[in-house]
Amino acid sequence: MVKWREVMIYLLFVVLASLIWYGRSLRAEHDITVPVKVQYVGVPGQVKTSEPLPQTIQVTVRDAGMRLRVYHQKPLQITLDLTGRFTGKSGEIQVSSDLLRTTIARQLQGTTALQKVSPDQIHTTYYTQQERRLPVRLQSRIDCAPGFQMSGLPQLSEAEVIAYGTANALDTLREIQTQVLAVKALSDSAQYTVGLIVPREVRLSQTTVRVRVMAERFSERVVDLNLRAEGVPEGKQLHLFPQQVRATMRVGVSHWAQVEDGDIEAVCVYSDSLEQLPVELRTQNPYISGLRATPNHVEFILENIE
Repeated sequence: MVKWREVMIYLLFVVLASLIWYGRSLRAEHDITVPVKVQYVGVPGQVKTSEPLPQTIQVTVRDAGMRLRVYHQKPLQITLDLTGRFTGKSGEIQVSSDLLRTTIARQLQGTTALQKVSPDQIHTTYYTQQERRLPVRLQSRIDCAPGFQMSGLPQLSEAEVIAYGTANALDTLREIQTQVLAVKALSDSAQYTVGLIVPREVRLSQTTVRVRVMAERFSERVVDLNLRAEGVPEGKQLHLFPQQVRATMRVGVSHWAQVEDGDIEAVCVYSDSLEQLPVELRTQNPYISGLRATPNHVEFILENIE
């Protein structure tokens, strides 16, 4: 029968042996391959490369296992400045192996040896595209919470963006549309980041815009209005029944003082094909919304003027 004491002693020796092995492993030197993220600056927006510039470079480094752990915890990143290298309508761009290794070595610990860089250099050709500034059009479906309404039009952080491409690709563009911004139960001011729809064979100066939408509580306001007739044939007189309607409007609480009863007019447009005339409520006040008339249709009699 196996004694528990012997089992515990055996397990203790296994743990001690593992710790000794792990300690030696941390002190011993190893080679590992880690990714290096590459950021490019100084590339004009109208420049197009024949092949995409690599966003990641694989490097092999050698150091003690303890020191190599830092490269897993904090990924490496370098910045390559290409300012001034795009001097013509087309040409070549090359980042030499020496420059790559020097730039990467600056990011390594002093004890780390750089063994290998892949790719060991960056080479591509470029050409200059045309550019065109285009307005951004927001596509949105915004629903406010009960008792709230929009307190103004959505505000875009950028009203225009620059599109880069060939003349044929740019000539057909009139605007750049956003992805659909869908908001439900809006009850306050909020800001969203919305993607832009990038046309084929076109590159944009940015791929997203910020949109600010605002909502506030509203109150309803009621006013009685005299009806006015339009489109009455010459030599005729139009009698409306009733001659007054009640107009109900929604006004945001912050703009209540900026709305007057005279900001709304009620109009009926005569048509000989109708038995009743619809009531049309008109206003130029931007703070008025949700207009509705009671009644929304009226009877009429058309008479000759004596």
